[in-house]
Amino acid sequence: MQMEIFPDYLLHSGEWEENKFVNFISNCVIIESTFNYNNLVAAISEQIRIDSDLNTIKINFVPNIGLPPITIYNDTRVKVYIELKKKNLNFIEYPLFVTVKEIYENHLVVTSSVVASSSSCLVATNSNSRDVSTTDSTEIIDIELIENTNFSENTGIIDNMLNEFVEEDQVYKDKETLMNVMKNLAVRERFQFKVKRSSATRYHLTCLDDNCAWSFKSSTVFKANIFKVRSYNNNHTCGYGERYLTQRQATSGIIASIVNDKYVNPKKVYTANDIIEDIQKQHGIEVSYMKAWRAKEIAMAMIRGSPSDSYKELPKYFYILEQTNPGSITKLHKSEDGCFLYAYVSLYTSIKGWEHCRPIMVVDGSFLKAAYKGTILTACTQDGAVGKILPLTYAIVDSENNKSWEWFFIQIKGTFGVREGMYIVSDRNESIFNATKAVYPEVPHCICMFHLWQNVKRTFKKHHKQLKDIFFALARAYTIEKFKYHMTELCNIDPRVQPYLFEIGYERWSRAYSKVKRSMVMTSNIAESINAANKDARELSVMRLLEYMTNLLQQWNNKNRKSAMETSTEHGKKYDKLLQENLIASEQMTVRLATDQLYTVLEGVRRNIVCLEEGTCSCGKFQMDELPCPHAWAVWKNQQLKPGQYCSFYYKKDKLLSTYEFPVNPMPDESLWVIPTEVMEDVVLPPKGRRNAGRPRKERLKPASEKESKRAFSCSVCGQGGHNRKTCRNRPK
Repeated sequence: MQMEIFPDYLLHSGEWEENKFVNFISNCVIIESTFNYNNLVAAISEQIRIDSDLNTIKINFVPNIGLPPITIYNDTRVKVYIELKKKNLNFIEYPLFVTVKEIYENHLVVTSSVVASSSSCLVATNSNSRDVSTTDSTEIIDIELIENTNFSENTGIIDNMLNEFVEEDQVYKDKETLMNVMKNLAVRERFQFKVKRSSATRYHLTCLDDNCAWSFKSSTVFKANIFKVRSYNNNHTCGYGERYLTQRQATSGIIASIVNDKYVNPKKVYTANDIIEDIQKQHGIEVSYMKAWRAKEIAMAMIRGSPSDSYKELPKYFYILEQTNPGSITKLHKSEDGCFLYAYVSLYTSIKGWEHCRPIMVVDGSFLKAAYKGTILTACTQDGAVGKILPLTYAIVDSENNKSWEWFFIQIKGTFGVREGMYIVSDRNESIFNATKAVYPEVPHCICMFHLWQNVKRTFKKHHKQLKDIFFALARAYTIEKFKYHMTELCNIDPRVQPYLFEIGYERWSRAYSKVKRSMVMTSNIAESINAANKDARELSVMRLLEYMTNLLQQWNNKNRKSAMETSTEHGKKYDKLLQENLIASEQMTVRLATDQLYTVLEGVRRNIVCLEEGTCSCGKFQMDELPCPHAWAVWKNQQLKPGQYCSFYYKKDKLLSTYEFPVNPMPDESLWVIPTEVMEDVVLPPKGRRNAGRPRKERLKPASEKESKRAFSCSVCGQGGHNRKTCRNRPK
């Protein structure tokens, strides 16, 4: 007889409800005309990928619509079905309905009705819904066993590897979770076990003592990775000495799962020695330093993620960040072969807040301490009314060099643009100077006076104590006359300092010569404050660091917005206090009217000219700070005027409220992220370069300009260096 083959429509892993097959999965199978019952079972089992040693199947077909299903359980019914298919070769005519059942200890347990869903819920269909009258006598199903199966009231799938209560019928997310639960249980209850059987579908344990009654058996639930506890005898009949002799289950991975919550806060220091001490106190187990160190590394990876995998998560993180905070800007720059180069983040709250702040941008960079190193670049400003820090943007780059800073400033310019009166403040990093010159040629680049002083101190160390107060008075001088006066004092102490400062450029560090209103921002302290705030977070992987920065900005924004809403004065607290101080200082001054807008204010023997029309004073403070100086206050008291109209609008309460108008929305948990395919396919590889061996450096290597120079010794007899008086050969004869 010639063999024929024909495709057949297959519906499996479902269940029957009132002669209707529901909750099924569609598939197909090739049937041969010579098939017997065993051939059909083998073909279907292979197609739907089940292990025939662990599962059995029940095959049905419906001869006509409205009729009950017919069960195929022997060769005769297979031949009847094949003859029907020969007469009607339509693919979807006479489909096969397959119910899968799991074999466990010589019984059959229906598992096709047990479905694991992503909502962490296990749904079990009651076996009473089965129509027993349709069960053929030749079936080997133990119905009584199914009906008497006791499911736990809490049928949720357990995914917590620190689960403390183990019982029969519990269901675990996967084998790894179950293994960790049992190992943690052994450590916690101070006993040991050995693995009797372990495979992809089974996990059986016995006590270390072969004569002990303690045992544990588990196996998979059909077509899923989930494991179910089948039997569990928690009674030990062995001696304590055998169990407490050693602890083989206390591996570095298990210890890591016990202590990993210690590494949630990056600011908390928890060393390997702390692990040794805590495990000894809590569980009575002695742990070697190397095992504790490995446990620390594993625990940090559990909480903070793998440094290399962190780069792969960046496209997804940036997508969710932009979706959560619309209007935010993120940039990811890769090399041609897909390796990470730069990442840039600017949140919408910062973009809108910048519009209501003085156009001052303070930038700085700080090295990272994670495995792949790198540098975090930040740009920030201050709100106008209070002076609180407003982070504008941050980026992760390879190092502080011309290319990275130029790329960073290009992104900043594209995000924030250029404003009138804008200027940039930083330390004396040469790359920052080159980048601002290329990207912001029209914007002045100012130097932090404190960083400049550190350079002066190292260069002219012999007189640095006498120079310090004069230098800062020189930098803060409001008028050129006052600047020249202090410069003369400086030259009298060390004449070499003046040409050194002149070469740098007076306009870059002094208030008097500045081309913009530097006001009270003479340092880069606000950028240094951000570096201090993220110091510990710089040990995190790149994505966790960016997440930390977002959370930090969210925290500051919320706190400052609440403070702004509680402000009851017309101006911010900082400038309202300065106004009061200037008012008190003006009480001993005398005012003489020159014109309607021009006044002479006598402060002892010194005369100051105040022009209300132009908002200036000869002391320089009125026009520079855009805040009434004591001399202007004296005029207003004399003329019974209000000072509010002469203050900068940046100092007003409404500007403060506008700065923090838009909040930073929290991001959802990673398990809830919905990522489009094109983002998932965007692959980012770790930066090129080999990781250095050993522990990552926590402190940066200082350049020669920042290192303290060694004390130079000279001979007290001849005054020359290189020797002392005892070895001097230049003694007068």
